[in-house]
Amino acid sequence: RIGAGEVLSFDVGGTSADVAIIRDGRPAFGSGEMVGEFPIYVPTVSVSSIGEGGGSIAWIDDFGVLKVGPESAGSAPGPACYGRGGTRPTITDAFAVLGLMGGEALGYGAVRLDRDAARAALAPLAARLGESVEETAEAVLKVAVSGMFLECSKLLSRHAADPRDFTLLAFGGAGPMLACLLMRELGLARVVVPPAPGVLSAYGGLIADIRNDFIRTVFADLDAAGLAALVPVAGELEAQALAWLREAQGFSGEARLLWSADMRYRGQSYEIETPIARAALDAGDVAAIAGAFHAAHHRAYDHSDPQAEAQIVNLRLVVAGSPPKPDLRETPPAPAPAPHRGEAESFLDGTSHRSRLYLRADLAPGHHLSGPAIVAQDDCTTVIPPGFTARVDGWHNLLIEAEPIHAD
Repeated sequence: RIGAGEVLSFDVGGTSADVAIIRDGRPAFGSGEMVGEFPIYVPTVSVSSIGEGGGSIAWIDDFGVLKVGPESAGSAPGPACYGRGGTRPTITDAFAVLGLMGGEALGYGAVRLDRDAARAALAPLAARLGESVEETAEAVLKVAVSGMFLECSKLLSRHAADPRDFTLLAFGGAGPMLACLLMRELGLARVVVPPAPGVLSAYGGLIADIRNDFIRTVFADLDAAGLAALVPVAGELEAQALAWLREAQGFSGEARLLWSADMRYRGQSYEIETPIARAALDAGDVAAIAGAFHAAHHRAYDHSDPQAEAQIVNLRLVVAGSPPKPDLRETPPAPAPAPHRGEAESFLDGTSHRSRLYLRADLAPGHHLSGPAIVAQDDCTTVIPPGFTARVDGWHNLLIEAEPIHAD
C-alpha cells in the first residue's frame, strides 16, 4: 500500500534499535544469526539489534571519547526530561535540549517534558567536551546515528542490497525522531511513519500469520536421481506441516506452502537458501531448480557458475495461514492546508531554526509539510529536518523524502 518493494524496518524503543529487511512483503530470514556471541542455526528473521534507544545513556570513556549506550535509563527512572528522577543524559534528553520533542505532554499525558532537567543532565558532558549544551546534544545524536548507520550498512551488505532502493519504516517510540537523520546518512529513498508508531509491533503481533518452518537435511546432488529421491521427503514434510497447522493450531483456512532449498556448489562450505517450486521438484526439472540457484548465488555474491555441479543440503518448507485482517479503507485527500499549532525554536546541524509544530491527529490525507517541522503525537514524535518534505497518504502514513539538491 505504500508502494515500496524493499523496506528497512527501523524499530527504536527505549533500549535498542532493531533493523530488518523486508522484500515484497516478506522479511529476510537467515540461519546462523547471532544472539550475543552465539550463532543460532535455525531459521530466524534476520534482525540486527543496536544498543541505542531513546533511553540509551551518553557517556565519555577513559580516552575522552563520547559514547552512547548500551546502558539505558529504561522507563524508570527514564530520561531526565521525563521528570521522574533520572539524572543521566540520554538520546531523548538530547532531542529535548535541541527543541525537537514537540509538545510538553508526552505518553498520553503521563509525562510532562522538563527541558531544564535535560540540560542539567547534559551539562557535565558539555563541560568535559568544552562545548555548549546544544552542541553536545547534537554530538550525542551524531554518535547514536553513526552506530545505527554501521549496523544497517552491515545488514544491507549481507543481503546484497542497495540502500537507495529502500524505504525506511520508522516505528517504536523513538524511531520517528531519528529516522530522517539515519535516512540522510544511508542515502535511503524515503521514510514512512505509520499512524501509530509506538504500538505498531503490538498491532503486528495481533494480525501476524500463523507459520512454522519444517526442515530436512538431505545432501542430494542436483540431478535427476537426486530430485527423485527428494519427492517422498517433500511429501512427508508437507503432511507434517499441514498436520501442525490444522491440528496443533486449529487453523481451518487456506494454507500457504513455501518451498526452498539450502544449496551450494560442490566443494563450497556454505549454502544459499533458494526458493523452488514444488512442481519443479515433482517433475524432476533440474534446469529450473539449477537456474533458481544460480540466480540466488548471483544476487548474493554478484557471480555464479552455471557449469559447476550443485548440491541440495536441506529441503525447507514454510507453512502459513492468515487470520482475518482489519478492513482498512483508503481516505480521499483533504483540500485544506495542514494546520500547525505554532512554532518552536530548535537547533539542528549547528544552526538555530524556527520549526513548525503539528499534531498528528490534525493531519489528514493530502496534507503536505516542509521541514523544519515537528509532528507530535501521544506515542512518539516525528522530526522533519530542514531539506525534507512530508505528506500524508490515504492510509494516514506520513511519507518523508529529502528535497532534491539542485546544482548551481
